[in-house]
Amino acid sequence: MYFTAEGGIAVVYSIDNGKSWVNPSNNITDDYLALKKRSSAWDNTLETPDVVKVDNLFYMYYTGYREGESDNEHVQNYEIGLATSQNGFDFDRVSSSEDGPVINRNITDPSAFDHHALTSLGVIFEEGLFYMVYADWNVSQNWTATNAGIRILGATSSDGRVWTKIGEPLLTSADIGFSPDVNEASLLKSKIDGYWLIPFSTDRSIGLARSKTFFGDFEVYPNAVIKPEFYWDNEVTAPDGIIQDGKLRLWFHGVKEPNYWPWVIGYAEQDYPFL
Repeated sequence: MYFTAEGGIAVVYSIDNGKSWVNPSNNITDDYLALKKRSSAWDNTLETPDVVKVDNLFYMYYTGYREGESDNEHVQNYEIGLATSQNGFDFDRVSSSEDGPVINRNITDPSAFDHHALTSLGVIFEEGLFYMVYADWNVSQNWTATNAGIRILGATSSDGRVWTKIGEPLLTSADIGFSPDVNEASLLKSKIDGYWLIPFSTDRSIGLARSKTFFGDFEVYPNAVIKPEFYWDNEVTAPDGIIQDGKLRLWFHGVKEPNYWPWVIGYAEQDYPFL
């Protein structure tokens, strides 16, 4: 499992089917950093990683930005970088990500869906192609411009380094019947029934959408699949997971209001398929 840590992107692993997690260095006080942030680089802050293994190489996609240098008051200048690893624990940025992102926000078009930020990505590799979903941000005119909002967009790549964005959103807030918002998302592909799944978070809960093709149309399950219910999760967000042994297994962030601290990682499972 990869997660945002103080010094970069940290990693832990499990040998008991996800019941407990181990730091690769067996250090119980310090995170094992799979990818470190760089103080003087475009990505001096790292968040929302996703890792996919293709042949013998691990690809880590992450969002990076320079803390405190946003060009607007609503969101940081999130863009997407790439690092690779042979062992899954120690990652190095690819050359094209040393000096800048591999997927840029569209700063030239104020009406572009991802004009201000793109973040919270999910990636899979399927039949020779990389597929990605990510959350876009357009906050033009203080959220009032025509294309202002947050949506789930998609992109594809043949080599994992050069990406082609899909023109239309895969999911929008108008598709969600139980919440006014959609934001962070991930991407799964079921080998049981062939569906593409997008677990996504809303204002407080987690939903699920499915489609027979990556390009949609995505059908949204009418109710949230994970809701806040414990003392530590007034809000649940940022889901990711796997389909394994007939179950959909999701890990997610939980946080307590009103201080929004601490951020913890929760887990939920459900027999699959269930839609």
